[in-house]
Amino acid sequence: MANTTWTNTGDESVLEKKNNRLKFMFGGLVLLAAVVFLVVNAMSGGTQLFKTVDEFYADQDKMFGRDLRVSGFVLGDTIEFTQIDATTSRLEFDIVDDVNNPGQRLRIVAMNEPKPDLLQHEAQALVEGRVDENGIFMANPGGLLLKCPTRYEELEAGEAAQ
Repeated sequence: MANTTWTNTGDESVLEKKNNRLKFMFGGLVLLAAVVFLVVNAMSGGTQLFKTVDEFYADQDKMFGRDLRVSGFVLGDTIEFTQIDATTSRLEFDIVDDVNNPGQRLRIVAMNEPKPDLLQHEAQALVEGRVDENGIFMANPGGLLLKCPTRYEELEAGEAAQ
């Protein structure tokens, strides 16, 4: 048998280290690009804004065509429910920031939605939707959420829950 020996000149290990360094740099750049993409995508116009009625009117020119959530209190005398045909209905009402001092009103229209039992005077409404070219807030399907103040009454000092 012949004896074979191997000698290391050092060149092989230097090339391998550079190659590994390039792989890590490339991987880091790909990771950084992915993070930047996700941040920019999350901060784009696809996000939903939450506004009160007064805040909505203060920034109304910026709100056209954007997906919004608007909250306010329902004015009971403005509630109108119209059954157009067997499958089409129209629910309309106004919301304000303060029922006792109604300033600016925002008209809400919900198409093909049933009239909720909780839709009454002074009910707190949170509506998701968009503003049309006439300044009417068109609710998304299923975008009307209500909280009725009379359902949650405080107990008197002497009463206890049974």
